[in-house]
Amino acid sequence: MRGIQHKLGMLLPANNSVLEPELWPRLPADVALHVARILVRGDLTPLAIEAMETQVPRAVDELMATGVDLIVYADMVTTFIMRESWNRERLQAIVRKAAVPCISAWVAMERALAAIGARRLAIGSPYPATIHPLAVEHFRKVGFDVVAEATLGVLAVRDVPQVTRGAIVELATSIARPDIDAIVLLATDLPTFDSIGMIESRTGRPLLSCNQTILWAALGQRGVRIEDESLGRLFQYQPAPC
Repeated sequence: MRGIQHKLGMLLPANNSVLEPELWPRLPADVALHVARILVRGDLTPLAIEAMETQVPRAVDELMATGVDLIVYADMVTTFIMRESWNRERLQAIVRKAAVPCISAWVAMERALAAIGARRLAIGSPYPATIHPLAVEHFRKVGFDVVAEATLGVLAVRDVPQVTRGAIVELATSIARPDIDAIVLLATDLPTFDSIGMIESRTGRPLLSCNQTILWAALGQRGVRIEDESLGRLFQYQPAPC
């Protein structure tokens, strides 16, 4: 394809109808997005995520055939459900197989939190009541201070993309506190791009969402910078290519 200098590859749960429409309009003209889907069925449970995980090698092969420059494992909840060392081990395995850099939704979030200097967090998610506490526990385990948290309690994986803008803004504002450094909204299938500006304006705090931090980190990995005020304060910072 003429003019394309960067090919971003995404490993994406098949139920996710949000990430691509959110990212496409924000990509510079010389950046392409290529997606390989991994199938997840039914409700968001550890068993469903473990079954999805078995499809990763096939999906990586598909992205390799496309000739991508970077692979993003664009699923956040896997980090909270799988064993503690999963994130590091899975990324290392993908790098060995594909011979290109690989980051995950968790790595993107970590880099964004480091860039804005956030340690005290308010965390919101759409996760079921059995999964959301695992996310909070993970943030605390790696050194973040979670001072407020709430979940929408969505069980069926296909229902998360249907969460309304109003519900997302209400979730974020309900956990905002004067003493937090940032609000974090989890899940790559939670639509947040049209809510970021409103949430930051209402709360006075930076808002970090999964797709926003993935876009920021993936472009930064390739040395590409964009300016888009609608995507929040994060895009005032630029991560150094790693």
